[in-house]
Amino acid sequence: MGSSKPPTTYSPGEAAQAAVGAAGAGEMMSIADQPIEQYSQLATQEALGPAQIQAQQSLANRAALSGAQAQMDIQSQVDPQAYAQRQIRMQAANKRLGQLYGVDPTAYSYSAPSAYAMPSTASSPDLATLRANAAAIASNISTAGVHKSGADPWLNAPSNPQSTLPSYY
Repeated sequence: MGSSKPPTTYSPGEAAQAAVGAAGAGEMMSIADQPIEQYSQLATQEALGPAQIQAQQSLANRAALSGAQAQMDIQSQVDPQAYAQRQIRMQAANKRLGQLYGVDPTAYSYSAPSAYAMPSTASSPDLATLRANAAAIASNISTAGVHKSGADPWLNAPSNPQSTLPSYY
């Protein structure tokens, strides 16, 4: 067995200096990269946001339709006589209004199946395009460093930043 080297010890002042230097480097990176991060979020929202919103609305609409159907079903089961009377009165009122105005009340209906349609991935950019855009944006990220002593933080500019991004549309 070989002899082991005793661990290097640092004074509290050296440790504090290293901590301050590392914190400074982190702040420099954070400030330099904040616009890149926000740009990345904007690009992702532009690419995927419309489909995400459509999916959320579709799910909410499906839930609302299901809730309304359940409410009618519950009413007809809990008090079938009251439910039947309401339906009869509504049908008679509609028939009478139709006679008064000379129109067929059954001619009025509305349907919007697209309100329940989930978007397909075909309407979103393909993964290769998303990955290429993400890589181009990420190439603009700065890094930071500190000297061996932990002092004098510095910012490293991106080595090969890409400024032209492929379009999503």
